[in-house]
Amino acid sequence: MMQTTVSAEYNRSLNEASRTAGASFVRRMPGHLDRIARQNADTDAPKKQRISSKATKLAFILTACLLTLSLLLYGAARLFGDGISRGGHSASITPLEIVIGNSALSIPENVIRFQGQRHSGAHERIELYLHWPTFSGYNDHLQTSFSRAGDQSNLIFLSLEPRTMPLEMSGRIEPIYSRFFEESASRHPSGLMRQALSATGGFIDEDLYYEPANPYPYATRCTRRTSAIGTPFCIRDIHVGKDLMLTYRFHIQHLADWAKIENRVRNYAGSLLMVH
Repeated sequence: MMQTTVSAEYNRSLNEASRTAGASFVRRMPGHLDRIARQNADTDAPKKQRISSKATKLAFILTACLLTLSLLLYGAARLFGDGISRGGHSASITPLEIVIGNSALSIPENVIRFQGQRHSGAHERIELYLHWPTFSGYNDHLQTSFSRAGDQSNLIFLSLEPRTMPLEMSGRIEPIYSRFFEESASRHPSGLMRQALSATGGFIDEDLYYEPANPYPYATRCTRRTSAIGTPFCIRDIHVGKDLMLTYRFHIQHLADWAKIENRVRNYAGSLLMVH
């Protein structure tokens, strides 16, 4: 009996000691875990700072790239936007100094037909266009006339280049064109004489229109309305300044205005010369 009591007491003491030791271990655990957490935090902090720094730099670079791209797009829109919206025409009336051969000319930008020629400097040849009857270069009010596909009947096209022929078209009637006359001449409603030209001279579906009873008559070659080669137009060349030749063409529907067109073209071409 005594042995049983001692054994029970021993077991109670052992259990109490175990509970005490367990409680002490549990009390020590939170502090230990905090130390481990702090150590891990101290170890991860530089990594997080490095990651944060890289992310900031990347965000800055991306922002700078987007800003640069936006500026480039804005600049391109300002530079090319008007040209694209106008179909390659220019509404600028800024005069450009054009040199052809030994001649210097001042030509408004909106009169120059091709974009690649809209710059000051030397040119072998320059192509111009003007609205009839206003004799204006391109502007937004005349956009329809300049941009109408397949029908530019209200435009006069001009080419300026160094002189290659000693005689204007008016001076070539008798020595050249008369050799290729076909049939008899007839009077045209415009007041000009109409004379058919032979294809043997390279004149396909062309007639010569000239001013009668004039020692140095006006003359122009026109394709016939029935021709299959395209829009019927009239072409004429004249001398400008000391050593330039100007060739201009207009729709045949304006042939009745030949005298007005001739006068306006000559005056306008003369006004372009920087030294008269």
